[in-house]
Amino acid sequence: MTRICFRWLSLLVLLLVLSGTSLAIAAEEQTYTIKKGDTLWGLSEKFIGDPYYWPNVWAKNPDITNPHLIFPGQKVRILDGRLEIIPAYPEAEKPAVEIAAEPEDVVTIKVTGGDGFILTDEQPLGILVDSVDNRILLSKHDIVFLEMNDISTVAVGDTYGIYQRSDMVRNPHTNEPIGTMMLNLGFLQVTEFLGETVIAKIGDVFSEITRGAELFEFTPKQKEITLQRGTSDLKGYVITAREGKGALATSDIIFVNLGSDDGVVSGNLFYISRPREASVEIIKHAKEIQLPDVVLGAAIAIETKAKTTSALIIKTVESIFIGDDVSVVTH
Repeated sequence: MTRICFRWLSLLVLLLVLSGTSLAIAAEEQTYTIKKGDTLWGLSEKFIGDPYYWPNVWAKNPDITNPHLIFPGQKVRILDGRLEIIPAYPEAEKPAVEIAAEPEDVVTIKVTGGDGFILTDEQPLGILVDSVDNRILLSKHDIVFLEMNDISTVAVGDTYGIYQRSDMVRNPHTNEPIGTMMLNLGFLQVTEFLGETVIAKIGDVFSEITRGAELFEFTPKQKEITLQRGTSDLKGYVITAREGKGALATSDIIFVNLGSDDGVVSGNLFYISRPREASVEIIKHAKEIQLPDVVLGAAIAIETKAKTTSALIIKTVESIFIGDDVSVVTH
């Protein structure tokens, strides 16, 4: 009887061991199939409980060239509190930007007010000189009079952006002047002509408009932007922010020293980084060592000018500051 009980006990122990082993293997091989709309940010939050873990996933998966565009069908392996992304089919091994032309790779953005631009070599097209009444501040639907530089190029229905000059923008590293910040006040549309005078009606207003405001090409606000692959490796830096903030975060507007002359277009993705400071221990043992930059986040180009671009920060891992490095994603 004792021998039979021992055999049953041994069998039970063996079953428990096998069961535990299979559970451990199952836990070790837990996978998740990526669906449309998933991002490394969201997956890190879901499986690790920390959305700021995504740069680690990105860094350890070199095939993922764009941390915000991963392929539906790829699988995530969850191992000891880490995420490892593996391709689910051969096509998934292509650079993520290869799907940039697909309809689903459209980024929905929300920009309140006008983002403005940095004036370098651009010239105003005209000036708002007066209105039909004596009010100092002008607002939506007000009728105004314009003085255009070349009236022969103006037609009824033409729309112009209304801007006001603000502070001089300087290179954050050298303090040399870059250009003048132009505040976007709103826009107006030409309604008729009275001799050489152009009459227009103010449309949306983002800030107070006064006489003397300058007119530039009107760029309609985009609610959706299609991601575009960069055509060459470009590196620059953040030169200022729309609201003069110190620490910048998601949804803030930044301006970078790369523009259309460099090949930047609306929809290009910027990675934002900062040189990593070596710890005392590293300096003590290695003395000279090249460390990878600290990944701070990403931004998408909204509007390009000849030498500068305004961009919306879409992800942040750490606070971003004026002078931080930017690079255009080309893969």
